[in-house]
Order: sequence, then structure tokens, then C-alpha cells
Amino acid sequence: MSRTVLLSALLLAFALPASAQSTYSPTRDTLRFRETTQLRLKLTTPQGEIPMTIEQRATIALVRSGDTARAWFDSLALSATGPQGEQRPATDSALKLPLSFRLDSRGRVTDVVAPKWPSSLQGMAELSHQFDDFFLPLPAQPLKIGLAWSDTTVHTDSTAERFARWVRRTDYRVERDTTVGTTRALVVRAKQAMSATISAPVPNQGMRSEAQLSGDSDGYYVFAPTTGRLMGRRREGKMEGPVKLSGGMGEMQMSQSIDYTGETEALK
Repeated sequence: MSRTVLLSALLLAFALPASAQSTYSPTRDTLRFRETTQLRLKLTTPQGEIPMTIEQRATIALVRSGDTARAWFDSLALSATGPQGEQRPATDSALKLPLSFRLDSRGRVTDVVAPKWPSSLQGMAELSHQFDDFFLPLPAQPLKIGLAWSDTTVHTDSTAERFARWVRRTDYRVERDTTVGTTRALVVRAKQAMSATISAPVPNQGMRSEAQLSGDSDGYYVFAPTTGRLMGRRREGKMEGPVKLSGGMGEMQMSQSIDYTGETEALK
């Protein structure tokens, strides 16, 4: 290869947009996301149905340096409506608390270290697991329309009082181009099958619940290969299964269903 051809090839490589990038940007800029999650729960007991709704609205900040990431809530609003009326716990003490984890260049989250959250938020939000399923896990191949891949994750959370195990298998497919403002991006469809085993005390009830849930969800991610950034996400799904309560009042068998929607948007 002549020097002229080699120089032309190098210039072309640097001039081409990084449309084939399949990694998250290593930028140290503070990224912010607006997220809204809504859950509609229904417990079916021998005495009848108990409906409940939970909504979480948050602005999340994230800084990544190498494979280390640090995140916190700039704003957080929680509300729950059920048989006991509406609850809106104060969340000021949860703001700015640092949550750290490892985030590799392909969006895998590990080694989460969470702060001690206010006790008033227990049973309403799982803030320590905010990033379990947040980022699009990127494949080794360059992203292009029609590319499909699968990913399976298992998260286990165990303490002296609580145990939870989530298994998620997701099929991804790059569907089309889009733009977010002036940024070119790709829409990636995500179809997920989930199962969960959860055992935990019921707050202020002196009882314990054990649940086996399974279900699926459908949604999409918006990822910008040129900047290596997650631009947004939307999903909706349903999980259901049996729940057993045990404690001072004996045992009770119930069933539970959870319909949920979630939307995430990257802020400038």
C-alpha cells in the first residue's frame, strides 16, 4: 500500500462518524435522566381483591470515569394509593446520596454499593436496584438495523431479613434509525421474560411474605452510537403469581398481579 493510499485511509477512518460504535462513552460529564414508573398492583385474597397503585418520578444524575460510575437522585417523588388512602413520603433525605457501581463499556452493571435509604421509603421503592436493568446491554458486533442478540441476567439480593432473586432473559433487535434533537440514534426493540422469588417482612405487620412471580415485558431503547449514550427507554409489562403471608395471624394464600409502565429520557 502506498503512503498516499495509507494516509487517505487514515483520514477517512477519522472522518467517518462512529456509527458502528457498540460501547458507552467514557465521558466524565454528569449525565441526567428523567424517569417515570407506574405500577398497578392487585392482590386477590379470600376476602376479595385489594388494588393499589405506586408511582415513582425521579431525576437521576450519573458520572462515569472508566468502569466506575457514581449516581444519585436530584429529585424523587413517590406516591402510593391503596385501601389506606394515599401516601406521599418525604424523600428529601434520599436526595444526593451516592450509589456507586461498576459500569463497563457495554452497559453491564456490577458491584453495586448502595447507601442506607430512609426507612420511610421501604416497601414503596427499590432504589438500590435502580440500575439492575437500566442500560441497554450492547453486543460485541457493531450496531446496525436488523442485528439481533439475546442476554440473560440474574440478580440476587440477600440480607438477614430479605431475599430476592430476579432472572431476566431479553431478546433485542435493532429496528430503525431515529433522531433525538440533532443526534442520530437507533431504536432497539426489547422483549423480556422475567421471573422473581422474593421473601421479605411486611412493614409494620409482624408478618412475612413469600412471592413467586413471572411475566414478560415489551419495549424499546434509544441508543446513540455516535455519542455512546443511552437517549431513552420505554417498556410495559405484567408479572403475576402466588403470594404466601405467614406470621402471628397464621398463614394466608393470595395471588398477585402487577402491571407496569416505565419511561426514561436523557436530559441535556
